Amino acid sequence: MKSGHGKAIPYHAMFDGAFRKDPFPFYAYLRGTAPVIWDDVLQAWVVTRADDVQSILRDAKTFSSNRVSLGRARFSDPELEPLFDTIERLMLQCDEPDHTRLRRLVTHAFQKAAIESYAPRVRDLARELIDPGLTAGQIEFVADYAVPLPILVISEILGIPPEDRARVKQWCDDFSIVALNFYAKITDDQLHAGREAVAAFSTYLGDQIAARRGQDGIDLLSFLVEAEEAGERLTFDELLANTILLLNAGNETTSILLVNALHILATQPDVTAALRGDPTLIPQAVEECLRFTPPVHFLGRILTRDTTMGGETLRKGDLVMVFLGSAGRDEARFDHADRFELARTKVAQLSFGSGPHVCAGLQLARLEGCVTIETMLQAFSDIRLATTDLSYAPNLNLRCFERLPLKLTPA
Repeated sequence: MKSGHGKAIPYHAMFDGAFRKDPFPFYAYLRGTAPVIWDDVLQAWVVTRADDVQSILRDAKTFSSNRVSLGRARFSDPELEPLFDTIERLMLQCDEPDHTRLRRLVTHAFQKAAIESYAPRVRDLARELIDPGLTAGQIEFVADYAVPLPILVISEILGIPPEDRARVKQWCDDFSIVALNFYAKITDDQLHAGREAVAAFSTYLGDQIAARRGQDGIDLLSFLVEAEEAGERLTFDELLANTILLLNAGNETTSILLVNALHILATQPDVTAALRGDPTLIPQAVEECLRFTPPVHFLGRILTRDTTMGGETLRKGDLVMVFLGSAGRDEARFDHADRFELARTKVAQLSFGSGPHVCAGLQLARLEGCVTIETMLQAFSDIRLATTDLSYAPNLNLRCFERLPLKLTPA
């Protein structure tokens, strides 16, 4: 193994079928042999050790979040400009001072919406979604529960009408594939689906905003509109981008957390038995799940100056890809890193980022994870896989089973 600018990883396993099925051995290989390495295929530095990943995420001055210039340079089609304009206005793409301004306005709106007060409603929705499983003794957990619950919850918080939620989710999914993968690996079809989603959602959101002006609404979108009209403004374009971001942050990544959590319950009976015996361990189980199988596997940053890391010289303008999926399994930070250990305390996982760009919707995701485990354990005395023939969805960064059929015994 050689590393250095211009040297490629000798066997390029990134993103092929075997990698999607089980990327963790490859992560371990890189951590042990070349934790910071330039890859010609990705045209990026690949960083896999937890300490390096965390230091990059916390140093926003050296490692910029604004990766859109890469997309504009790589894809010159003028029809894609509105798509990249929207990506560029996402909080997670912005550097200072825009990042702090946007995050403050959005966080203030989140606080006014009182996310913690939604816990009873999340429990009600969870029970409604598992009702068919109580009758049939089985459920396809992805389609029947993990996908609908997060979009129902974030849609209610934002104030998206029930009749619109299916198409809003489709727009979010199409946009998310581009926002998370455009600097790594993306197809023309995915790019144009993302462009069409932004155009459709922009028209839709304009109508929703117009309906809220002067109405003193109590949903999150009303509070964001209020922020647009107050002293420090959210422009319409910023409101568009970050409403899409909130829908995505409260949607796909949470779905993956729920799927991964239920896969663990269905395949590790000792964990399930321990949680039944002591439900106070459920929040700990959610944190360990995030470490063990993170929803997002990599993030990109752009260097603003030359720097050194792992014995390598990284140049200004280079793309750096930090692998959260690898950081969570780093043996230097976690004992028995390849085991799910419920007794693990102070997990300090990086699955929702670190530093100034840590996920704004983290507490909502944790709430839904805890409610889901609690509800499933209360409703069913036995939770098992209905099949071991499981495959992963095509989004390379959001690693999740396409289906998770469960065989259930009602309590």
